[in-house]
Amino acid sequence: MFAITGVGVVTPLGRNAPELWAALREGRSAIGPLGEALGGGVGAMFAEAPQPDLDRRLLASMDPFSVYSCAAALEALGQARLAVDPERIGAVIGVGIGGVTTTDQGYRRLYAENRRVDALTIPKIMPSAAASNVSMAFGLKGPTFATSSACASSAHAIVEATHWLRLGVVDAMVAGGVEAPFGLGSLSAWRSLHIVAPDTCRPFSVQRKGLVIGEGAACLVLERLDSAQARGAEILAVLAGFGVTADAGHIVKPDQESISRALRLALADAGVAPEQVGYINAHGTGTQLNDTVESAALRAVFGDGRVPVTSSTKAATGHTLGGAGAIEAVITVGALRQGFVPPTLNFIAPDPECPLDVCPNVARAVDIDVALSNSFAFGGLNVSLVLRRGV
Repeated sequence: MFAITGVGVVTPLGRNAPELWAALREGRSAIGPLGEALGGGVGAMFAEAPQPDLDRRLLASMDPFSVYSCAAALEALGQARLAVDPERIGAVIGVGIGGVTTTDQGYRRLYAENRRVDALTIPKIMPSAAASNVSMAFGLKGPTFATSSACASSAHAIVEATHWLRLGVVDAMVAGGVEAPFGLGSLSAWRSLHIVAPDTCRPFSVQRKGLVIGEGAACLVLERLDSAQARGAEILAVLAGFGVTADAGHIVKPDQESISRALRLALADAGVAPEQVGYINAHGTGTQLNDTVESAALRAVFGDGRVPVTSSTKAATGHTLGGAGAIEAVITVGALRQGFVPPTLNFIAPDPECPLDVCPNVARAVDIDVALSNSFAFGGLNVSLVLRRGV
């Protein structure tokens, strides 16, 4: 098992973890209208981008997705208060797309203005830039790299971080994820899939019309549990286990059996019986197919009528793509620590194909010891994390 000794997050719903947890308890959402420059519609976008207190020369060389990652890592590392050789701390940051803002700016300069693109374009847009910039900003010299598996990217990053800890190569890992997807080209590509809602995100509800894109980042500091206890660290939560599978099927259609297998593997790895789980943070994108398949997978694992209370926080944060797994893991840590289930907002009425208790519209006070956090990606890539309350 692995101790979570620091968490950090920046989203349009909250600029740090306590702000995000409070917003969820209060039932607020970051989803709102996007400007005409982005083609209209709705999204969960920063009104004012985060600006962490870091070297301005370093920040000037970053795309927003790297800036967001550094802001989240700053909070997480500050909370963890590590006293470790920097060669024994690594970072793995999941990202689904990369430097969308810089890419859009480069294409505009090249094709619309017939100008040369910025010399730092490649270092800004490469998916590993977030991990590299976290390493440089905080002097982390252990294993550092990116994971990229669409909407499971940062859940995979959390899993990958545990391997280095198990090997004894590091004493701590910063694991997280990020996305800054608000460029006209990127949004146009999402809209062409016909799964983006025109109004808002309604996971598991009747009349749901699709997902809503969001942005943000989250980081968690992971340590071996015995090491964290030995140094007297405050343990926010424990990563008790995980399950990771691939559908080997369709590029965009999820597979119920493969998702069920990830859930079962996670419970087995954590040594947790289904009845011990008190809350599930669902992948819950708000699309017709995803919500139906995830609901069926949960019922297959837990049994009809026995699925724990399950909510999707994407109705509040938007779907943050590569950042979703880490942001939702931080949300789940908050649910465990503060004893509440965040609501599934914008819920109208139950879909008969999704017969779950989704904590509709209003947060609920619940004493939770064990929770799951699910991330399922295009390409059939599935991760389920098991988190326990801090010890």
